Amino acid sequence: AFARVRPVYLQNKLSVYNPGEQQVGPRSVLAYARENGLAVMGYSVINPWPFMLPPMEDPHVKSIAARYGRSPAQVLHRWALQLGAAVIPKSASPARIAENARLLDFRLSETDVRLLSGLVALSESTVDLL
Repeated sequence: AFARVRPVYLQNKLSVYNPGEQQVGPRSVLAYARENGLAVMGYSVINPWPFMLPPMEDPHVKSIAARYGRSPAQVLHRWALQLGAAVIPKSASPARIAENARLLDFRLSETDVRLLSGLVALSESTVDLL
């Protein structure tokens, strides 16, 4: 049986190490959502992937953050926004809440978005594949 009401929203883990996490056939979840008019909410954008370097400690992320004068968290959340996903940054710290609110006053270059999106290829590489 199918749903009577067509879904309009998709909530999915979103990480530079695995954007969209699941695949729908040969397409990413993000591409599938775009093609089907679904809004995407990306969660855990800054959280570490099991057995991997935490994204906020990744030297690529830290280098981009330094160039923009931003925190790694701001760069990762901005990356997700520029991919078309909505994000809800979480914090109990007033300073981090203020930092998280400053995501719309800068834009990552297309090159930097591609670099961050390409980290998944590095994370899936092993010595055997190199």
